[in-house]
Amino acid sequence: MGVLYVFSCGFLFYALLALLLCRKIAKKTTVKTGWAMAFGLVALPVVLLAVGAMIDAQRAAT
Repeated sequence: MGVLYVFSCGFLFYALLALLLCRKIAKKTTVKTGWAMAFGLVALPVVLLAVGAMIDAQRAAT
């Protein structure tokens, strides 16, 4: 349970910093660029972690 807590806090801290960076980018360029950076910095790692976890769980089940 402690590992999940540390992982969650770490991810929230990372997401906060990434979103602040994306907001700064959106102010200097276009809002569309800010959203693209937000997807690349926040959503893409989450998707990759979820896919990796599913692959690992499937290997463990066999």
